[in-house]
Amino acid sequence: MRLAVSLAVVAGLVIKLSPGEIARTVRDADPWLLLAALLLMLVAQVLVLLKWSMLLRARGVRPSAGLVVRSYAIGNLLSNVLPTAVGGDVYRVYRVQREANARAADVTMTVLFERATGYGAMTCFGALGAAFYYGEAWIGIVALAGGAVVAALLALALTRMPFPAIPQDHVLRNLLAHRRELIAVYQMAVCSLAIQAIYITTIALAGRAFGLHVSWWYWCFSTWVIAVALLLPVTLGGLGLRESSYSAFVKHAGGTAAQGASVGFALGALLVCANLLLLAVSELAMRLGYVRYAPPDEALPAAARART
Repeated sequence: MRLAVSLAVVAGLVIKLSPGEIARTVRDADPWLLLAALLLMLVAQVLVLLKWSMLLRARGVRPSAGLVVRSYAIGNLLSNVLPTAVGGDVYRVYRVQREANARAADVTMTVLFERATGYGAMTCFGALGAAFYYGEAWIGIVALAGGAVVAALLALALTRMPFPAIPQDHVLRNLLAHRRELIAVYQMAVCSLAIQAIYITTIALAGRAFGLHVSWWYWCFSTWVIAVALLLPVTLGGLGLRESSYSAFVKHAGGTAAQGASVGFALGALLVCANLLLLAVSELAMRLGYVRYAPPDEALPAAARART
């Protein structure tokens, strides 16, 4: 049903805009700006990988670099074709907990923290975008200053505040194991702000490639709204819904619907291409012996070491 809805929405969008209008927009696009957008998307994906790796290590899960890259990239690609919004995340949990001999609860919490910090950062930028674009600039400036003060106070408080002594086998340890993990989650939340800034800049570059001159803060707000809308399980990997949403937002900002739809299609393609590049680089590095895929022998049970 989600595949049918996706195809119907895309077909309706193409018919409404006419294939010729979209084709002209794509044909007139600046290829160098699209290449720059792809490189930025790749940087954003690498930073998310590093963030997830830090969260895994804070949980005591130590998979190899090759396993982290492959499970993350394949999970992202699966999210674009599976009829579920969390299919890629489920794959990540399954692959890492099995290959790294880790508890499923530990890996699951790292994925949840990685997602939550990302959406939290996007929400912050969405609110700032609304303040700077629709409201008064001083509201955004006050919000930025207040956020910086709160972040600094939290950084000091987390290292000094008492942390409850939770027994090793207590169910609460599945949610938050120790102070080190709490600090890691906070640090990765701050890191997510940089990742989201790069991600939004990627979208802005793609828009500029199609001839759009829209405020960066408007992209912040519109991208946040669209990201929330994509959580609805109605289309396949957001296909159709993403393009229609960008089409409406771009038209509201003075562009054309075809330019907005092109940004949506380009964003999906950039995400797929970046993850395919990650997979290709990871495979090449493993074949050349620079990166391991299998976890260390001591992390495996005896039966697995024998099979290895």
